[in-house]
Amino acid sequence: MIGQGRGGDEETSPVVAICALLKAGNVATAIDQCRQQLAAEPQNAVLWATLGSALAASGDINEAGKSLARAITYAPSEPAYHVQMGELYARLQRVADAAACFERALALAPEYVPALHGRANSLWAQGNLVAARHTLQQIVVLDGEDAFAERNLRLLSGRLVERWHFPMVSDGPRNVRYQQALCAAIDHDSVVLDVGAGTGLLSMMAARAGARHVIACESNPAMAEVAREIIAHNGMADKITVLAKSSFQIDPRIDFPANLRPNLIVAEIFDATVIGEGALASFEHARTRLAGDGARIIPARARLHGVLIESDLLWREGAADHACGFDLRMLNRYRPDCVGVEAHGFQGIALSDDFTLFDFDFTVDAARSPTQNALEIEVTRAGMCHGVAYWMRLQLDDERVLDNRPDLGAGVSDGYCAHWHQMVRLLVPAIRVQRGMRIRIQAQHNHHAVALSVFDPVTGLPGC
Repeated sequence: MIGQGRGGDEETSPVVAICALLKAGNVATAIDQCRQQLAAEPQNAVLWATLGSALAASGDINEAGKSLARAITYAPSEPAYHVQMGELYARLQRVADAAACFERALALAPEYVPALHGRANSLWAQGNLVAARHTLQQIVVLDGEDAFAERNLRLLSGRLVERWHFPMVSDGPRNVRYQQALCAAIDHDSVVLDVGAGTGLLSMMAARAGARHVIACESNPAMAEVAREIIAHNGMADKITVLAKSSFQIDPRIDFPANLRPNLIVAEIFDATVIGEGALASFEHARTRLAGDGARIIPARARLHGVLIESDLLWREGAADHACGFDLRMLNRYRPDCVGVEAHGFQGIALSDDFTLFDFDFTVDAARSPTQNALEIEVTRAGMCHGVAYWMRLQLDDERVLDNRPDLGAGVSDGYCAHWHQMVRLLVPAIRVQRGMRIRIQAQHNHHAVALSVFDPVTGLPGC
């Protein structure tokens, strides 16, 4: 029972009996007996703390707080009472007050496990996941049998790393081609900047390929900490500097090792539209503000492809029609612009040949990339056009290519990257098309997002 403090010397048989009542669920009786004992011993800190526990169990948080304040007054050096008070504040969602109580307890007893649990929970509630993880790791070292610390450490670690990192680092074609491109580009004078380093995998590839030094920047502090751990575990901490900041926050005079300036930039900061994670701006900033003149870039270029598709299954994941005789089409006002398709889950029939929406060149100024493209797409197969599927093709260098073109009946390429999703821009309503029809598409991008307008071949009006 927390109310009894750490030591057994202060425990008395009445307190033990009261704690037994609490454990059995006899809260009201425990409260009465505490008050009877306190009438005879009004300065007994253990009794006041036990009464606080009993009142908290009854739901009377205000009176519980008053009792604990009395316990702290009579025994200010007992960390358990500060922890109890912190737990009360936490129940009231007064996170800052709770954290202050746990810190007072730890000032008295730096390795007091209940206070460390409180600190970890407070840090977690405040969004400081890295510090919370460090505290949980400290508990595990102090008490290897603390099941809750182990459980919380697993839960917290799972939140530090987004789930998509796992399929990404396990994507064989992606890894092999990036490694080949880095090996072909790197020599002993290479200084590499890895933008959006994530786990640090590309940084380690570059270091192993013989780079003089690698600078890995990762804007998520928690992910940067994970990268440092992985890099150190692989014995490369002396070759790789990890910066827990966005590349836009880097000051080369402060953040780069002395006399080093990147001459090769590598990144894997792409979504299904190529530019949705800020690739254009990131490459341009890194090339013009961080790297030396003539720096190489991997990948050098990218292309956003599209194809008209028929897929009733995908259409129904993001649009509505009729159900059980009711018209639900008004729901389409709230539909998503696109639906994502995970890995090999794409199901659809191509109604046209592939077409290019945009070409992006990361080696030149982003302003030189056209932001609009008007297309006339010929229908090659009759059917119901439910949308436009699009995917990307990365040109890592002159020889190596990666793509995530969906399997539309002819399989996928050798460079298919399963961890990248495809996207489908749904047409509402869907358009019935015949072979030979031409569908007008207006594609636009603002350097951050892509928008498609698809025009009905009969009415000439843009679809929703």
